[in-house]
Amino acid sequence: MKFRYYLLAIGLGIGIFIAANIYSNLLFAQNPPYTFYLTWEDDPTSTITIDWHSNEMEFETLKFRKKGTEAWKEFESTVLPFPFSERLVHRVGIQGLEAETAYEIKFSGLDSIYYFRTLPATLDKSSLKIAIGGDSMHRKEWLEATNRIAANYEPDFVIIGGDMAYENGLAENIQRIYDWFDAYSKTMVTSDNRILPCIVAIGNHEVVGGYYNMHEGYEQTDAYRYRLAPYFYSLFAFPGQPGYNVLDIGDYLSLIILDTEHSNPVLGEQTRWLEKTLADRKGVLHKIPIYHVPAYPSVRDYEGFTQTLVRESWPPIFESNGVRIAFENHDHAYKRTFPLKNMQIDQSGIIYVGDGAWGVEPRDIHNVVDTWYLKKAVKTRAFTILTLEGREFSLISLDGEGNVIDAFPESPLLMKKD
Repeated sequence: MKFRYYLLAIGLGIGIFIAANIYSNLLFAQNPPYTFYLTWEDDPTSTITIDWHSNEMEFETLKFRKKGTEAWKEFESTVLPFPFSERLVHRVGIQGLEAETAYEIKFSGLDSIYYFRTLPATLDKSSLKIAIGGDSMHRKEWLEATNRIAANYEPDFVIIGGDMAYENGLAENIQRIYDWFDAYSKTMVTSDNRILPCIVAIGNHEVVGGYYNMHEGYEQTDAYRYRLAPYFYSLFAFPGQPGYNVLDIGDYLSLIILDTEHSNPVLGEQTRWLEKTLADRKGVLHKIPIYHVPAYPSVRDYEGFTQTLVRESWPPIFESNGVRIAFENHDHAYKRTFPLKNMQIDQSGIIYVGDGAWGVEPRDIHNVVDTWYLKKAVKTRAFTILTLEGREFSLISLDGEGNVIDAFPESPLLMKKD
C-alpha cells in the first residue's frame, strides 16, 4: 500500500513539475509578431526605423548585426499604442549605420533572419531604384499581386502615395489595417529575405470623412489631426505629424511628402513650409514631391476643387525650385503628362506621373487625344519603377500583370505600340 502511495506522489510531483514548466514557458516566451514594417525618419544612408506589431505589453528585444558578422547586438523596443486594438506597436530606431550596407535583423519568436540595406551616400558610382504608386488595397489579393511584382524588381524601397488600406480612420475597419500590414510582411520582401522599406503619404481614405473641411471646428493641431487619421499617425513613423515632411537622402535626393486637404489645408502653413523646404534644397540633384490628389487628373474633373487648388498652389513652387518629376495618385488609373510649366506644355517643365492604381479597381480615363496635358493614360492597375543615376532619371511603369506599359525616356518599342 505504501508503495502505491509512493508512486502516486511521484506522479503528482512530475505532473506539477511539467505544468509549472509549461506555465513558465507560456508566461515568459515571446510570441511571434503579427507583422513588421520598415521605414525611415532620418537619412536612409545611415538610419532605419523598424516596427513590429504584437500583444506584448513590455518592451521586446530586436537582434541586429551587420550582414556577414556573427555577433548580434540587441535593441529594446519602444512600445506604442495601436488604435482600436489590443495589439501594440514595437519600434526600434537605429542610427550611425554605414551607407550602402546590408544589416540583418531577427524578431523575437521568428526563426527567419531578414535584412535591409542602407542607401548609397552619393550617386557618383551607384544608382537608386524606387517602386512608386498609390491607392493600394481595394482587395488584399490585388495588393499582394502588385507587391510581388514590385519586389521582383528589387527596388531599394517603396513609396505609397496615400489610400493604403482604405480604413477611413474608423475602428470598424481595423481588419483592413491588419490585412495591409500582413500583406506587406509577406510580399514586400525579396526572394533572399530583404525587407523593402516603405514611405507613405496621407490620402482621403486615411481620414474620417476624407477631408479636414468635412469637420466643423477643425483645428490645425497634432491632437485634431490624430482624431481625423488615427491609424496613419500611429502606425507610420514617417511622415508623422503634421502629415507632411521631407526625407533627405544624402545630398542628392529630397522626397517631399504633402497632404492634399486631408488632415491639413493646402494653403497657409503647409504651402509656406513647402516654399521654404524647396528653397533650402535648391542644390539637391533630385527633388520629388509625392501627394495624393492630382493637379493633372486622368479621371477626375480638371476643374474640380481640390485638383484646382493643388494645381494653382504647388506647381509654381515646384517650377521655381528645380523639380523635374512629381508623383500623383487618387484617380485609380495610370498617367504620365507632357512636361508642364505655367500650365502649358514646355520641354523644360515637370512630368506628373502616377494617378494611384497599385491595388484598386481601375476607372475610365479621359480621352488622351483630347486632354491637352496627357501624354499617356491607361485604365489599368499600375505602378512605376523610378531609377536615379547621377543627375538623370528614367522610369518604366507596369500594369497589374507585370507588363511594361510606359517608359521615360520613351521606349521605341512602346512608341511603336502606341
